[in-house]
Amino acid sequence: MLVFVILGYALLSIYEFVPLYKENKQKEFYVNLVLGIISFTMAILISLRINIPSPAEAIKIVINYILKAFAM
Repeated sequence: MLVFVILGYALLSIYEFVPLYKENKQKEFYVNLVLGIISFTMAILISLRINIPSPAEAIKIVINYILKAFAM
């Protein structure tokens, strides 16, 4: 599974990153690069069957805090 993830992201990077770099679109290139690295890291962790905690509880706390702050 790990090999397929690496091959998939290698093909994706050739398809996405190279044209952006050649067209000199710096902002789009770096945003795609950062998101791609985050996505690649998560895909590797999932393929290695490492348990990743859900951010749902933290998001719920932040949303409740924001809603309480604006409710006053």
